[in-house]
Amino acid sequence: MGREEAIPAPVSLVVRHLWNVTWRRSADEPFVSSVLSNPIAHLTFEDALGGRLHGHQVPAPLVHGLVSKVFRVELPVAGRVTGVAFHPGGLTALLGADMRELTDTVVPATRLFGVGVDDVSRAVLAEPDEVARRQLVLSYLGELLGPQEDRVADDTAYGVVRAAEELMRQRDQVSLPGVAEQVSVSPRTLQRMFSQYVGASPLWVLRRYRLQDAASLIDAGEGENLADLAASLGFADQAHFTRAFTAVIGVPPSGYRAGVRPGEDGTRRADATVETASRSATAAPAPPSQS
Repeated sequence: MGREEAIPAPVSLVVRHLWNVTWRRSADEPFVSSVLSNPIAHLTFEDALGGRLHGHQVPAPLVHGLVSKVFRVELPVAGRVTGVAFHPGGLTALLGADMRELTDTVVPATRLFGVGVDDVSRAVLAEPDEVARRQLVLSYLGELLGPQEDRVADDTAYGVVRAAEELMRQRDQVSLPGVAEQVSVSPRTLQRMFSQYVGASPLWVLRRYRLQDAASLIDAGEGENLADLAASLGFADQAHFTRAFTAVIGVPPSGYRAGVRPGEDGTRRADATVETASRSATAAPAPPSQS
């Protein structure tokens, strides 16, 4: 999987990074990709053998809203996706989209970007060179953003959301009032901004990052004392931590520590993995593996 972190201005106002993934698997061995993703939206240009992904016919451009639990997809035998990972709130700042309407959904990109995105999708999916695909996507986004650059740059609510989310990525941030104070707004104001721009509450986003930290720490063998782990991540007690972890991951932290991973039916499957998005590069919606 390829990721691009250096996004040029002005596109970097709304886009965190671009990514590409191509896969091919054995037809006899189903593969479920599972990712505990970051609270962001993606614009994707997708194609797959069999002509369907995420309940939509492909090739097509799609928009993935925030995923509230673990993102899971059973991959077709072969496929390719080029994606745009927006900053939290970036899609709202750019297009005025209310992210509450996109949470846990995948919709045709034409619904937000208009029919012109279909032409971009055809060009991107027909281009074999990754660098050329990147340029096609950046050119399209630059043309879209250009006339709106000043408006987006001056969007106060978007600026607050970006600043708050950057703080929330830091492991020592465990209190929503503390985050709100550092960005000079009330928790209630932050709640309203996140609801529209991100599609989830700021407390949910803060807890998502701490649950990512929990899974990473357990994976690294640092979860022997779950009560201490819960306290270090800001949970009131181990019971609250266990409920939150189980609701998102699908198994309790003690089971996760023992190597249990849920499949779509809630049982362990050999092909199911749960991986966490890194702080520096957000996980893409549908790769067979994550680095």
